[in-house]
Amino acid sequence: MAVIVTRKGGTPLIFGVRLEQFGWGVLGASAALLFAIWMFFFPAQVPGLFAWDVHPRLAQAFIGAGYVFRTAFFLAVAFQPNWLRLRWMFWGNLVFTGTLLLATYWHIEEFHWDPSQTIWAHVWLILYVYEPVSLLYIIPRGVRALPAPTTGGPIVRLFRIFLVALVGVLLTNGLMLIINPAFADTRWAWDLNPLDARIIAAWFMGWAVWVATMAFAEDWDEIRLPAALFVLNGVALMATFVAFGSEFRPTDTAGAYRNGLIVLTVLMAGFGAYQEYRRRLSRA
Repeated sequence: MAVIVTRKGGTPLIFGVRLEQFGWGVLGASAALLFAIWMFFFPAQVPGLFAWDVHPRLAQAFIGAGYVFRTAFFLAVAFQPNWLRLRWMFWGNLVFTGTLLLATYWHIEEFHWDPSQTIWAHVWLILYVYEPVSLLYIIPRGVRALPAPTTGGPIVRLFRIFLVALVGVLLTNGLMLIINPAFADTRWAWDLNPLDARIIAAWFMGWAVWVATMAFAEDWDEIRLPAALFVLNGVALMATFVAFGSEFRPTDTAGAYRNGLIVLTVLMAGFGAYQEYRRRLSRA
């Protein structure tokens, strides 16, 4: 297939997707990958050079793992021509970026705005203003009203119950991190400061809405992608246990965080595997 072709009506396509969608995904993936690499592998270059001073090391690791997920998220958008398999991400992405902007403006004096020192605070703000705004115009009109596909099979009832319960877990943590980060610090697995707590909350709030959207889905093919991305995010966070395990607080909350993350990731993977099994049986 040609890399660039022209659809009926003159719309340019790249790898089968519209040019603006492909560009949005590739640019977003590039920024996310840069942030992931920076947070994971160059911690000494964060203070004074990144948009703000992310600390401690485990906060950098959490954000880095989150951007591993975001890299895959954007690439999935860039190469997926079927918007029925992407519409799950719309509201959650607005909540995710909205929470990041809320944290940014709430703590704007803690960002590094002197362009002679670093440009990344300006880049950060531009990214998270224009990413959600441009998304509004990239999604094809009427796609959210289209009927669900019927190719993957219905969502298992127990899986749907798990998704609803998971929304509550994610919201509980996300709202606590936003509204009362000082209290969250007393119950968290590592030291929290208010700015990093509210930035970290973006992943909890975004995933709460993404998972809530998944719970409304009628067909497995509509949510195969977010289920896989949830598992990827979980695995990336579990890798931080191995790399930075000694930096967790020696408290029960650290154990609860690690064990809870493992259980939720395994359950999502297990339900996904079962849905895939049912999908293959229906096609046999």
